[in-house]
Amino acid sequence: MSQIPTRVAPGVHRIGDDIVNFYLVEAEDCLVMVDAGLPSHSRRLLDALAHLEDRLCAVVLTHAHPDHVGLAETVRARTGAQVWVHEADAQALDEGQPGVMHHLQPECRVLPYLMRRPSALRPMMLRGFAGALMSPMVREYRSFGHDQILREVPGRPRVLSVPGHTPGSTVVVFDDRAVAFTGDALVTYDCSTGHRGPCVVSRAFTQDSEQALESLEQVAELPDETLMLPGHGAPFAEKPRIAVLRARATGVR
Repeated sequence: MSQIPTRVAPGVHRIGDDIVNFYLVEAEDCLVMVDAGLPSHSRRLLDALAHLEDRLCAVVLTHAHPDHVGLAETVRARTGAQVWVHEADAQALDEGQPGVMHHLQPECRVLPYLMRRPSALRPMMLRGFAGALMSPMVREYRSFGHDQILREVPGRPRVLSVPGHTPGSTVVVFDDRAVAFTGDALVTYDCSTGHRGPCVVSRAFTQDSEQALESLEQVAELPDETLMLPGHGAPFAEKPRIAVLRARATGVR
């Protein structure tokens, strides 16, 4: 059955599911994809592109973890869309899965989380079966630095550096749509802990959780009307500073 993408804001569509989200933004007669889901999301992406009847011209990654990079190379090779990533995560893309394991190691192992909450195994296994560990290496990409405007990307999104989850973790902001794609810098569902609501991802998947909390100041400074669109969980429509207050109150898990 064909799956129509979920419209979450004017010209902004969510693909994926509650476990892994990625997005399409209509901008200047083409589409910009923010994050790239998992290889198993290819059917959903094709359905979305057919429904929106537009071409894909750029992919902006919030960070280089496999569940955000999954379809990036497939899209690049088939459509010629430019892939963009923060320079601090670029080495992980260069080396594929070994690079992720080597350069983006989390603070602790996932086993203690599974022992405390065995139900977390199911969503993690779903990611694995969906191809998170088999995402093809991105052969060509362009990198950006801290806090700049991607003038060559339709819609001219701002990219805000929020290191912690990974060194190159980024929030992608389309000011004209009043939306901010927070990747895993700020999520509303953490499958490793089961927490629902704004938070940083647990230590099992975050490289420096204390830095991740500090980096949320970038998010708190976004305009009040900004809709937060996370990599995991539902959109957050309250003020960004409220999201940050809740995440800091939840703390590091």
